[in-house]
Amino acid sequence: MTLNVFTVVVLFASALSLAAEFRVGFASADITPPVGWRRAGNYTELISTGVNDPLMTKAMVVQDGGTTFAFVGNDLCSVPRDLTDLARLQASKVTGIPVGNIVITATHTHGGPEYLGPLRQFLHQRALKANNGIDPHEPIDYRRQLIERWAAVIAVAWSNRQPASLEVVIPRLEGVAFNRRYWMKDGSVGWIPRKGDTNIFRSAGPVDTDFPFLLARRAGSTEGLGSLAVFAMHTAVYGGPAFGADFPGHLQTNLTAAFGPKFVSIFGEGCAGDVNHLNPFDPDPQHWTNVSPAIGRAMAQVALTNLPYASAVKPGLFAVRSAVVMAPVTPISYKEINAAKKVMETLDQNGAAFLVVVDAWRKIFQKQFWERHDGRLPQEVQVVRFDADTALVTLPHEIFTELGIAIKAASPFRRTMVVSLANDLDFYIPTRRAFEEGNYEPTTCPLEPGCGERLVAAAVKLLQELKP
Repeated sequence: MTLNVFTVVVLFASALSLAAEFRVGFASADITPPVGWRRAGNYTELISTGVNDPLMTKAMVVQDGGTTFAFVGNDLCSVPRDLTDLARLQASKVTGIPVGNIVITATHTHGGPEYLGPLRQFLHQRALKANNGIDPHEPIDYRRQLIERWAAVIAVAWSNRQPASLEVVIPRLEGVAFNRRYWMKDGSVGWIPRKGDTNIFRSAGPVDTDFPFLLARRAGSTEGLGSLAVFAMHTAVYGGPAFGADFPGHLQTNLTAAFGPKFVSIFGEGCAGDVNHLNPFDPDPQHWTNVSPAIGRAMAQVALTNLPYASAVKPGLFAVRSAVVMAPVTPISYKEINAAKKVMETLDQNGAAFLVVVDAWRKIFQKQFWERHDGRLPQEVQVVRFDADTALVTLPHEIFTELGIAIKAASPFRRTMVVSLANDLDFYIPTRRAFEEGNYEPTTCPLEPGCGERLVAAAVKLLQELKP
């Protein structure tokens, strides 16, 4: 058989097309702790009374050529670094995925368990003293269970890899998110003011209405395998005493109805440190029983309505890169530490004001960071290049929206998704200006002002290095 140049070129291009395709796998597992465990999302002790909907860990593994990346989303308020490090290492040994190519995140649902941090530490110690060395609210080693299930769900998703196409669309989701910091008429900055408060002057920060939606379909088919949705709004709508996944759980329900029972919906909270669902200018009451399902429906509707306009993610340029930012921790004195311990040890009994408790909570972290990291906290920034136009950034902690917007504005990629609460704890990362303005979020942060801008610079540098 004689081949002309045109035939050779076509065959070569076809071979490249077949070789350069994504392999994608999804998996999920239940991580709901026993009922009676402490509930998260408060600076006080709140005991769970049931399960409104199960808490899940969900993994997506994407492979393109020799590069593999794993994204894990969890219906938890946050994920501590000491646990995610162990799980990522364990998963890497099983799958061969480099540790730096694995990210474990939290959706930040306040309906998850309190299993880490100073609040849990002091409540746990108090229970042990009162019950002869037994904490009735922690009947299992939940931390060890999380490590095992995170590693296992990554391994299952890895084994579930199959030829798949990826597509992405970034519509706007408007009318559901509001900056929760407001300039008041007296010149101060208020935090979550009451509905109808006549002292509000204007919002003190922006809202990011982008709703990135990354969808994986079985190769050569319209069948949806799973998705990653990102939105910059606090997953703190749910308010019942039972465990609950909040609106990401309702998003899963709505997408399952559209794509089938095996579809896996992963949610990543964007840079939502100063944004929630409460609109003080709307006089109508907002209760989680209505608002949380409505947000899940709105997200699914926006995603499905805009899928016809999605762009195909082109294989062949998949890459992952990461960097560590050493963040200066605010110095703290022994006098401050001792005062903070007294507040935490008498929690719920001392009548301390809310910000006094928050301040004590932060100072315990400061002490730990000075002891463990000599005053310079390592913060991991990861960037994934899906193709020449599409990138994903993951950041630790709760990042202010303005910082996420700054990353996207400076990104050389036309489509840039930014996810927070990756691999580490859930204190806030405000802007420099917000540190000066004060109030709740800066009070939680154990780091020096400028910590957010350093993360922005590191993310933008990685994005620029990965731009083909």
